[in-house]
Amino acid sequence: MVFKAPPSQIVIRPPVEAYSVLIAVTGGCNWNRCRFCGTYKGIYGTTQDYDIRPLEDVLKDIDLYAEKNYHGYPVFLAGGNPTSAPTEYLVKIIEYVRLRMKNVPRVSCYAKALDILRKTDEELLQLAEAGLDIVYMGLESGSSKILRIMQKGNNAESMIKAGKKILKSGINLSLYVMLGLGGKKFSEDHVKETARVLTEINPTIFRFRTLNLMPNTPLWEDWKNGDFELLSPVECLIEEREIIKGLGETVTSQVFNDHISNYCSLESSNIKIDRAAFINTLNSYINDPKIKNLPRKNLTRM
Repeated sequence: MVFKAPPSQIVIRPPVEAYSVLIAVTGGCNWNRCRFCGTYKGIYGTTQDYDIRPLEDVLKDIDLYAEKNYHGYPVFLAGGNPTSAPTEYLVKIIEYVRLRMKNVPRVSCYAKALDILRKTDEELLQLAEAGLDIVYMGLESGSSKILRIMQKGNNAESMIKAGKKILKSGINLSLYVMLGLGGKKFSEDHVKETARVLTEINPTIFRFRTLNLMPNTPLWEDWKNGDFELLSPVECLIEEREIIKGLGETVTSQVFNDHISNYCSLESSNIKIDRAAFINTLNSYINDPKIKNLPRKNLTRM
């Protein structure tokens, strides 16, 4: 049985926000067409239509956390893409968080490139000035071909434009890169174009995720029908190595493998400085016989 969740129910949040105060702002995702994603389509026993919560309900939640002394914690504004909401609405929420909750080190949320492109530079500056510190955005791949196949709703150039707009406003940007998203057929294009887009944007952070197929997604059906060939763990690590090798010399991003889907847990505070060591460590994994024979995790819950 699948439960239809109200927008006040939080379905997902980034691993890095595990100990944050979670405040529901939007429910579901206003796009919800990506062929690899089943988050709001029943994969967790829950579906959730896109909706924006009433402002008074969000402010009541903030009051409740303040009254219960949840001060000093990061705050994550939850929902698939809260930046889809009107800027004035978001500014009121962020300012109220900063007013009611003391010593908040970080206010963050998910973002989608299309929603960022719809906002003016002035609107993004308003969000930054209100106190939005960082947004998490799914690049997934720098290949326009793969993005089109996966129905991501944007291409490489729109991702670059959105990423630069965010950084220009003073908001930090964390991008997700999905290893294996091009399958075996488009792996080379995935690597080359992802490195190019990351170089163009030079995000504050980028994080690797490894593709795991969810049973309720179109991509799962492609795989079952033999139209999509998954990469092995070592092939995913090779993609990661080649993306790092392909970065331009100007990239100074922090890099993390901070997800259960991954086959390594490397991180860097500045990939420009750590690139050689990062690549050498990946090579040690790639050349390890245990890794070469490692089966895929094939996670269906994360």
